[in-house]
Parts: sequence; structure tokens; C-alpha cells
Amino acid sequence: MPRTRLAWKNLTHDPLRLAVACVGIGFAVLLMFIQVGFENALFSSQVRVIRQLEGDVFITSRARFALAAEKRFPLALLELARGCEGVAYVAPLYTELTLSTLKNLLPGASSKGYPIRTIAFHPGDNVFRSRAIADQAQRLREPMTALIDRRSKAPNFAFPMKDPERLAAAPAELSGKRVKLVGGFNLGADFVHDGNLVMSAPNFARYFPQRKQFGDPLSVVDIGIVRVADGAKAADVRDRVARRLGDQVTVSTRRQLRRAETRFWQRNTPIGVVFWAGKVIGFVVGVVICYQVIFSDISDHMPEFATLKAMGYGADYFTRMIVTEGLWLAIMGFIPGALVSWALYYVLGVKTGLPMDMTPGCLGLVLASTVTMCVVSGLLAVRKLLTADPASLF
Repeated sequence: MPRTRLAWKNLTHDPLRLAVACVGIGFAVLLMFIQVGFENALFSSQVRVIRQLEGDVFITSRARFALAAEKRFPLALLELARGCEGVAYVAPLYTELTLSTLKNLLPGASSKGYPIRTIAFHPGDNVFRSRAIADQAQRLREPMTALIDRRSKAPNFAFPMKDPERLAAAPAELSGKRVKLVGGFNLGADFVHDGNLVMSAPNFARYFPQRKQFGDPLSVVDIGIVRVADGAKAADVRDRVARRLGDQVTVSTRRQLRRAETRFWQRNTPIGVVFWAGKVIGFVVGVVICYQVIFSDISDHMPEFATLKAMGYGADYFTRMIVTEGLWLAIMGFIPGALVSWALYYVLGVKTGLPMDMTPGCLGLVLASTVTMCVVSGLLAVRKLLTADPASLF
């Protein structure tokens, strides 16, 4: 107990210095939280559509290195997959970004068309987990109709999302053709797509006949969704489907598809490196700030420490005391930093549509980094005290 009280007294004897130290460490915590938050938002937003799909096994073109890449495979391959043992049903999913632009024709709205991802399915297929989409699927059977993602970036797609009647009456164009927005659902933007539309496959073919230069635009598929039969294992069905379809496609379980998408953004794009560098910078800033605080405290109390050394207190005692100070600083800097970060997460999530969530994993990672940086700072700062001769400290 006395050792803990000494560490606490050293920190609290000067409230102004302690407040400045907490602000500095809180700033470093904020930097790390922002980097971790954006990184998690990147990965989470890119796989969010996978979480919304009602499937156990997914088929994609082998050339499709990410969901945003528009690489497709023949619809006929899904018929082959349908005959595999353990397959309950197979459904195609169509997506379009390159040719998909949505224009708001309401008075006062920008005349510019904004890119939006259009997702299509056959309304009779149960491919979405979202109840909002399932409950409104019959509306999509009408010609030139679509559902709009309510979490699309508001400045680009400023439709009256909360009023279904006004939304249905709002004039809009999709790729140069009029479209009627008959409802909404919640999915959200990501780092590639500003928003999403969902429509029926027949309507999709009318808007994007250029998907295939010759022939039916629905004869090429973006994602094949496979549900396994009761009692069958997804991994076994995946292997059977992969053997039957050959090397034209990649067959993945839900977990494999999510991991592949996350791995692509983490390893094959500069974004992963940027976020990693940001976290390192935040950690280094925290180490420097915490080091300065503890080093100044040690320098101001050299005579007192000299007395303790002369009384026989050894290196272990001083090391434990300084590490304890570092732990106190970590806790007192982490709490305000986390609170400010939580508020920023909320604001950024509303403004960007990205999933800026303060998850337990995010909290644990930043807390562990904060404790580590403060302990490391303490160990660096205490070296001067440990190597000094007691007689030279008076």
C-alpha cells in the first residue's frame, strides 16, 4: 500500500501538471481510436452486404479479387451447382456500379448523377436477411421500381427517406431512365459505394442491358448464393460444388468470403498501410508525452529519491513505483480519450454512413496500447534514476 500511495502522491501533488498530462495522453488515445475506428469501419462496411445475404456458400468468378470488382461468371454454372448433394437451393445475385448513376430530379436538387451500387435478385428468391427488403419484395415486381438504402450519403441522395409517400412521388433517374423509389432499407455506404439500390432482376436487365454485349444481361452472375440442406455441412457442400464447377469460379463459405474481402483491403491496398501507420504514430506520440510527464516528475523529486536510495530502497522498488505511475496515467488519460472518441464515432457515423462502432475489441485494443505506451514510457524515464549515484542526487 505505501508504494501505491507514493506513486499516486507523485502524480496528484500538482493538479495542473496532472491535467495537462491527462489531456496529452487522451489526445494520443483519440488518435489511436480514430485510426482503429476507420480501419474497422473499412473492413466492416466492405463485408456488410455479405452479412445481409441469406446463404451458406457463395460462388464468385475466380477473377473477382474483391466484391467491388465487376467480374462475372455464366448463369449456367449455377444450374450445375443446383444438382450437387446437400444443396437446398441456388439463387443468382446481380450488382452494378460502373453503369449505375442515380439522379435526384426534385426541385433544388443537384442535376448531377451520383454513382450508386444497384443490387438485383428475383423477388421469389429468399436471398436477403433484411426484413425490410423481404417485406417489400412484391413491390419490386412492378416495372421501373427500386428500394433505396436509407443510409446512403445524404448530400448525394437527398430524398425524403422517412416519408414513403413522398419518396414514391420523388422524381429520379437511374442511368438515364426514370425510376420509382417504392421504399427503403438499411445497409449503408462503404469506401467504394456511396449508397445502394435494390431492384428485381427483370428491372435490372432493363436498366443495364450493356452488362453483356450480346445476349441476355442476366445470363452473367456476380454472386451465386447457395443454401445447404438441413443436416449438411457448409464445408462439405462447398467442396462438392467446387469440384463440379471447376476453376472458372471460387466457391467459399461465408467466413471465407468475409476473410478474403478483409484480407484484400488490408494487404492489397494502401489503405491498410495508412491505418497501420496512423496507429503507430498515435502510439509514439503517447510514448513521448507520457515519457516527458514521468521524466519531469522524476527530475523534480531527485532529492527525495536520493534519500530513499540512501535508505536502501533498490531498483525494483523504483521500477515498480514508476510503472504504477504509468498505469495511473494510462487509466486517467484513456477515460476522457475514449469518451471524446465515442462522441466523434457517433458524429462521423452519421455524416459518412460508415459503421463507426465502439466495439469491445476496439476498446480492448486501444486500452492495451495505452497501458503499454505508458509502461514503456515509465521504464525509459526511470533509467536516469536507476543509474545515478545517491550522493550525486542531492
